[in-house]
Amino acid sequence: MSPNKLWLCIAAMASVPLLAGASTAVETTIPESVAPITIDRCVVTLQKTAAEETFLDDVDFTNVSQRAATEVRFRFEIVDAIGRTAGNLTDDKVGEFAPGVPVSHSTAAPTGSSPPQAVNSIPASSKIVCMVQMVRFDDGSVWNEGDGPVGIGSMITPPPQPSETPRWQWPFDPPTPP
Repeated sequence: MSPNKLWLCIAAMASVPLLAGASTAVETTIPESVAPITIDRCVVTLQKTAAEETFLDDVDFTNVSQRAATEVRFRFEIVDAIGRTAGNLTDDKVGEFAPGVPVSHSTAAPTGSSPPQAVNSIPASSKIVCMVQMVRFDDGSVWNEGDGPVGIGSMITPPPQPSETPRWQWPFDPPTPP
């Protein structure tokens, strides 16, 4: 084998681990929401392995409700270049998320998370929309995507009722107690 061919073989073999472990960031957006959890930052990467692509997410969030949350399910909607939904992925974060405390992977990571998910190839022109799908609170209550803001309920006030009519009496009779 010539030295040039040997050099090309060594260079090709050295680049295989780089190609196999390469990761690509995917553009993300965070829509406004009435969810009890706000998404502060959402980073999604696709990591190429020898056999498939793996979906990895890094979500920083804050519990803006008045109750502690124990589980948060994030939904990642894959949107193609013309705005059609091409699929959805979810990731559950489990832990104790106190009201008003920001949660990030660099400071206080959740105690549990979904394992990385294998995905079919996502086109490079796709975007990921990061949303909160479900929140479970420590009192057992659950907020689901599509529900209104937490703690906002409509109060029903009965309409005014007519006042009680006094019993009829003859004029000039002494009043009788009701």
